[in-house]
Parts: sequence; structure tokens; C-alpha cells
Amino acid sequence: MKRRFFLPAILLLAALLTGCGAKSYSIKTHSGHEYIAQGAPVYDVKSDTYTFTDGQGKEVVINKDDIRLIKEK
Repeated sequence: MKRRFFLPAILLLAALLTGCGAKSYSIKTHSGHEYIAQGAPVYDVKSDTYTFTDGQGKEVVINKDDIRLIKEK
């Protein structure tokens, strides 16, 4: 009896954890553009830029001074 519910319970737990881990971020620039990043933007200290993947799967690099707001969605 326990075996019947073990696999579905594990699959449900995995699905819930995957959903919680997939966060997106709204990135707004001073020029008025808004990007939706899939995952957290990565800050590069040397180049003073943020790098992220947008909703279309393209890698975007933006200078820190051009960003007005980064907010988790």
C-alpha cells in the first residue's frame, strides 16, 4: 500500500520544488525599457554590468548605471 503512494508523492514534491526555484526578475532601465530575466541577474564587478537571460532566451548585458530597478516577480 505504501509503495502505491511513494512514487506520486516524490514526483509531486519534485514538481513543487522546481516551481519554487524558477524565479524571474523585472529589470527596468532609465531609458524606459523593461526586461524579464529568467533567473537572477549576475553582476560582474570588473565590467560593472549585469548579465541575464531574457524571456526569449537571449543573453543581455546592461551597464549598472543604466538600470533603475531590479525586482523579483
